[in-house]
Amino acid sequence: MVTLLGTLALSPAALAQESLGDLHATASGQLTSLYDDSFGNLAGTDGHSLGFAGRGTISGDYYNPNFLSFTLLPYYGRSQDNSDMQSITDASGYNGTINIFKGSHFPGVVAFNQTWDQSGAFGVPDVAGLTTKNNSHGVNVAWSALLPGLPTLTVGFGDTGGTSELLGSDESTASSTKNFNVGSTYNIDGFYMTGGFIHLNSDVDISGLEDGESETARNSSNQFRFSAQRAIPYRTSSASASASRTSYSDDDSLGGTNYGTTDTVNGNLNLAFPRAPVQVTANYTDNLLGSVEQQLISNGEVPLAGLNSPTSRSLNVEASTFVNVLPRTLVGAYVSRTQQFYDGQDYGVTQAGVNVSYNFLHTLKGLMFYGGLVESATQAGNTRVGFIGNVSYNKYLGKWQVNAFCRYDQDVETLLVMYTTSTLNYGGSIKRELPHDMRWVAVANLVRSVFEQQAGSASHGESFTTMLIWSRASVSGIYTKSDGTSILTATGLVTSPVPASVLTPGNSIFYNGTSYGANLSVFPVKHMAISTAWSKSLSDTTSPSLLTNSGNTNYYGLATYEYRKLLFQAGVTRFNQSISTSGTPPTMLTSYSFGISRWFKGF
Repeated sequence: MVTLLGTLALSPAALAQESLGDLHATASGQLTSLYDDSFGNLAGTDGHSLGFAGRGTISGDYYNPNFLSFTLLPYYGRSQDNSDMQSITDASGYNGTINIFKGSHFPGVVAFNQTWDQSGAFGVPDVAGLTTKNNSHGVNVAWSALLPGLPTLTVGFGDTGGTSELLGSDESTASSTKNFNVGSTYNIDGFYMTGGFIHLNSDVDISGLEDGESETARNSSNQFRFSAQRAIPYRTSSASASASRTSYSDDDSLGGTNYGTTDTVNGNLNLAFPRAPVQVTANYTDNLLGSVEQQLISNGEVPLAGLNSPTSRSLNVEASTFVNVLPRTLVGAYVSRTQQFYDGQDYGVTQAGVNVSYNFLHTLKGLMFYGGLVESATQAGNTRVGFIGNVSYNKYLGKWQVNAFCRYDQDVETLLVMYTTSTLNYGGSIKRELPHDMRWVAVANLVRSVFEQQAGSASHGESFTTMLIWSRASVSGIYTKSDGTSILTATGLVTSPVPASVLTPGNSIFYNGTSYGANLSVFPVKHMAISTAWSKSLSDTTSPSLLTNSGNTNYYGLATYEYRKLLFQAGVTRFNQSISTSGTPPTMLTSYSFGISRWFKGF
């Protein structure tokens, strides 16, 4: 009775349309009356409950849509077993956008969001990570001045942050990021110019590490940038140049302090010669390590493992071209020179390469071959010849569709000292049409890469997926595995962008992760859907202050039936996550729910 009354209380008939002067708005949403029975040791989820969950959309404008318009998307109690939010915990929050003076010379936008108790992931490269419980908030404001005949001007400010608890351990993270940016564009005498300034502050606090340790990281950066581009009056030729200066500082309670300034200059020339177009590029940076660390910070991957910071700079110049020598045959060539200074030593390498691609047309239609050789020479003499190869095959064989590929790349890398890398990537997919409108698909992908002169620097990943699809059902399975060297960031582990020797001693982390799972969806009758999923992930790390022998298991099921404007649903969730070094019991949750939902249009 309570469920029925709860549903009818917000029926369309009970919600009258209203108007407040120049304010125009519409509202719609879904309201669910839900019974839930949960038990386990996940905080805030044990016991019976009868309550409401829902989500809605409120949008409108004031006076005129171009004067002020807004959209608000609130949601409440949207947990994995009763909605498509796929959250172990009962996530609630809202997202909103306000547009001011849209279409005018002075448009502005405000975007904001707030989330409570949303499930997230502590990242492990290429596999499913560990589950976290997150709270987050964010506000981003941007305003522009777009006056005819004058440079554009856009000013923006952002403030985001939140907390994250790693389920199954005492570890928690609090982070915040603030940014201020100014940008401008202008066309003058055929030159398209852009410029800007970005200021970024980020703070990360991690508690609950092994032996009660905590870690804090404070990062800030300032970047000035300018670029110019111009068409050359010869066919479609063009030239461009850009320059930037970035100053940064990192203060890590465990990794120490690192700061510096990075100046970067880039140039590009494209000459559209009829038979053999030529591209020439030049790049200079006076702080290679700083550019790597700044890139991590800009991507939101605040590094908690410092990089060694000797003086390092680099200049690279490259020219390349390609030409069609025969039908379906493309030949390319390039030459490059890189000069580097790192930790008191000069390194230089000259590389010249040629590659050929050929597309088979008749007897082996669908087969494409690409291969090339790279010759490298340093001040110490010629290195061994590198090889690049790529073979792909796409073919329909009756009711079979086959796609396969294999790529191999061996080259001398020039980011932070000279070292040889090799990467092998191969895989493919098979599709098969079956009787009774059924299809079967299988996909595989394997990759292995290594810094050949750096012991223990190899990384490996593989994934396999298969799926059987029918008009009334589908079933799929997935398996992924990866291992390699990583660094710790505020969002989890990230594959190391440099050899382990460049990291501060003790901050390279070897990871080994595996995940697999299965999904089943059935549509037995019209308007009814039954779906279930099971997944398991395991991960290990070698650093004593991080996670070891960790894993989780998750089972999810949901059944829904639509009857007119009502949606009946029942769900179940079982979750278990353990971390061997945490000193706390595994996190467990079992939840059952039953509910009735109804869409409504408020006004």
